[in-house]
Amino acid sequence: MLKKIDKDNKIFQSTEYLKDKTKFHVIAKNFSSSDLMLYSDEETYIICRGKIGWPTWIWTIDNFPGDKINELIEALEYYLSDEEKDKFTCKKELYEQLISKGYAKINTDDYFEMGSLYCKEAKKPKECDGLISKPLDSEKDLLTKYWYEDTLEMVGVDAISLEQAKEDVEAMMESNNLYVWRNANNKIVSMVYYKVVDDEACLNHVYTPVEERGKGYAANLIYYLTDKLIKSGLIPLLYTDYNYAPSNKAYINAGYESTGILINFSCSKEKIKIKGK
Repeated sequence: MLKKIDKDNKIFQSTEYLKDKTKFHVIAKNFSSSDLMLYSDEETYIICRGKIGWPTWIWTIDNFPGDKINELIEALEYYLSDEEKDKFTCKKELYEQLISKGYAKINTDDYFEMGSLYCKEAKKPKECDGLISKPLDSEKDLLTKYWYEDTLEMVGVDAISLEQAKEDVEAMMESNNLYVWRNANNKIVSMVYYKVVDDEACLNHVYTPVEERGKGYAANLIYYLTDKLIKSGLIPLLYTDYNYAPSNKAYINAGYESTGILINFSCSKEKIKIKGK
């Protein structure tokens, strides 16, 4: 039966959930939010959102039972807001079950396959010129430009303003978790940021400007940061566009392994209810 739970619920220590814990890292990342919305049947699924506007993550056991799908859909309805679209992330198996059931509030044109990767041992890629370092305050404008351009390229992510990009970069630099790669001319040619939750370090904001791609900068930056994180006792992980070969190659070259596909999609509150309901 569906119930509101807290982060200490027994389901987070279940064998099934612990098997997927790294893949569903964002669930634990949301625990610190004062607007946390967390529901579960304490056995087969968890639905989690940090706050309205953030994606809702739906974890389910493998081979999720078909007779539970209506209960899960009713729970999912709690997460539909007055926003034009609410974003969700789940296993591909569950997404296909929702489609098969005829859940008509899904916006099928927002379907996006996201890869989940983690690293047990960093693998040194082909060397390139340059080195890893921390950015300087004087380079904030350049990194703002990079982060802004990155959001323009992201599939399924709303672009941000330059003002928001600047605020984000300032927060990244203040956290001391933002790293860059400088080429032989001391120019920043790639960037990456990470955030730690428990024993996991999630890498994101990985970006290399178009004119500097294909030179090995991102792969080397990822390698050196990943190696540093592993040696400090953390598990590095990241999410990527599953079907975008260039970025996936950089991660794999640095020692990352795939844990499978997650589906990003959206729903809209005003659509009709499921068939037969």
